[in-house]
Amino acid sequence: MNTNETMSQIEINKAIIQRYFEAYNNKNETIFDDIISPDYIDHGQSVYMGSPGRGIDGAKNDLRYSLDKLDDLNYVIEDVIASSFYPDLVGAYWKGSLTSKASTSDTIQTNKIINHRGVGIYRIQNGKMVETCHVVDSCHQKYKKRGI
Repeated sequence: MNTNETMSQIEINKAIIQRYFEAYNNKNETIFDDIISPDYIDHGQSVYMGSPGRGIDGAKNDLRYSLDKLDDLNYVIEDVIASSFYPDLVGAYWKGSLTSKASTSDTIQTNKIINHRGVGIYRIQNGKMVETCHVVDSCHQKYKKRGI
C-alpha cells in the first residue's frame, strides 16, 4: 500500500469511528450494520454486561442496554489519532454526558447530568470495526464534588 492509499484508509477509518459515536447520539443501531464486522468484539462491554459484546448483534445490544439505562446520551469526540504505522488502529479521546434512569435517590431527586470521559482504541479491517476497548474515567466527577 502506498502512502496515499494509507492516508485515505486512515481517513476512512476515522470516519468509521465518527459513525460509531453517531449511532449512540442518534439512537440508530442500523449504523452498526455498515461499520461493525460479524467478528467484532467489544472488550469494554464485559465490565457492565458480564461478557464481551460480539458481532453486530453485540454492538446493537450494547446500544439498547445503554438506551434502556440512560437518558440524554450524548458523545463528543475531542480527538482522533491514527498512524500510517498502524493504519488498522484508531484511538479516540471522547467525552459524554447522560442522565441515569437508575432508581437511586440521588438521580431521582436531582435528575443530575453525569459527565464522563474516555479513551477508545478501535481496530478496523476491511472497512469494519473488529475490536474495541474503552477506558472510561468518571473519577473527575468525584473530584469536582470535592472542589478539586
